[in-house]
Amino acid sequence: MFYKASLFSLCLLSASSFADTIYGTVELTHLTPTQAESTWQRENQVVPRYPMKLAQKGIAGCGIFKVNVDAEGTTKSITLVNSVPKNVIEKPAAKVIKGWEWTLAEGKSAANEEKLIRLDFCLGASSEEEANQQCKQQASMACE
Repeated sequence: MFYKASLFSLCLLSASSFADTIYGTVELTHLTPTQAESTWQRENQVVPRYPMKLAQKGIAGCGIFKVNVDAEGTTKSITLVNSVPKNVIEKPAAKVIKGWEWTLAEGKSAANEEKLIRLDFCLGASSEEEANQQCKQQASMACE
């Protein structure tokens, strides 16, 4: 009898943990050059995925990165300029950026380009739409 009651309690606890969904989203902002002025554009313009390591730890924040793209459209370097929180976002965000493929923008000549981009990582909203709104608001604040 005790075994059945314990098993029932465990099932209830497991079911309630599945009901608590945490939504996360990433907001990408092109600081310089703007997206319209860029020589190189991301080939796949979908929103970057939230890094699993950050989500598992419940970490939200922002990072500003300098990204150098060479004349062949290859990411040559990724440098963290600033982040909140410090020393946490750099590695997972750099991994996201490193996976991007670049395409030459229409009407542009191939050349090296230094980009300054901002990634905002937002967690904890009660819906995907709310997470997106929260992230747009966070992206309008300073990342320092």
